Amino acid sequence: MIKHISGLNGIRAIAVLMVIVYHRFPADHFLKIMPIGHFGVDIFFVLSGYLISRILLNGVTKIENNTATAFQLIKSFVIRRSLRIFPIYYLLLFILYINDGIVGNSFRENFLWYFFYGSNFLVYFEGKWFGCLAHLWSLAVEEQFYLVWPFLVLVLFRNRILSLLTLTIIVGTLSPLFIDGITYVLTISCINAFGIGALLAYVELKRPEWQTAFVKTVNVLAVLSLVLIFVHYFVLPLPVYSDRLLVSLVAVALIAYCRFNQQSYLVTRILENKMLSFIGLISYGVYLYHNVFPRYWTAVLSRLHIETPATQGHFSYIEFVVQTGCVILVSYLSWIIIEKPIAKWKDKIS
Repeated sequence: MIKHISGLNGIRAIAVLMVIVYHRFPADHFLKIMPIGHFGVDIFFVLSGYLISRILLNGVTKIENNTATAFQLIKSFVIRRSLRIFPIYYLLLFILYINDGIVGNSFRENFLWYFFYGSNFLVYFEGKWFGCLAHLWSLAVEEQFYLVWPFLVLVLFRNRILSLLTLTIIVGTLSPLFIDGITYVLTISCINAFGIGALLAYVELKRPEWQTAFVKTVNVLAVLSLVLIFVHYFVLPLPVYSDRLLVSLVAVALIAYCRFNQQSYLVTRILENKMLSFIGLISYGVYLYHNVFPRYWTAVLSRLHIETPATQGHFSYIEFVVQTGCVILVSYLSWIIIEKPIAKWKDKIS
């Protein structure tokens, strides 16, 4: 199993930039005709489903060969994921806690929801988004997936992986039809994206003889999905429609292309260009900080009595570019000072 797949950092970069544009641009901007921020999050879910399932399916092989136990693999997985995700997440929560006035007084009231990765349920139960912290819901979904998926793959469905993936995709796709409210943020409504990514990992590692047929099928479905997305938003709203399912099919087709066409022009020249690769490398920090940074930006400028469009509640392309550049800089420093050293350390423990 190859460890590094060229092009995936480029996909991460595109996904996080879609989220930033969606969150920062004004509501009437033409780029917000479609919920591209949601699209970006779904791409991340498919990526996670694929990459995490590759690790776990490799673990299934180790169990079958009696070179590791499920307990050892789950323990290693949880430790490694925790070291990757927790440090800067909890650092951000700490900074926000001691400066809660900047992000809103409700933060301390709801602190435990964020601390225990339950902010998606907070959004669902309250029926509203929580300002500059709203984006943390997707990290809660990811963490909940990380807690359950290893047990399902390595223990409960180890000999029935395809059944697990089929069930996951069906339940995730149909669940919004039976649940009221902001179902978009519930983990059960997101698992189809993870499952579609996991299906690619399954074909790659467990059913390589299906590869050609699988790639052809997802390519056709991806083209059809793009057509349906265009029709829904630009021609006529469709009565039965799922952004998440359609975007996930497009995303998995792109990921599959990267995996099985490592030397193609799209991968080597576009997705692997230095800028996209760099942003993709630090995309976790960019996603984590991007919605919070503008609050600090505005607060600092206001205290310095410096007037800008942001301090006056207006949008400015120049200020957007400067703020995004600052977020990338902060994320890079976060990567160099915190994430990269921990990543090197966690690679030594399994």
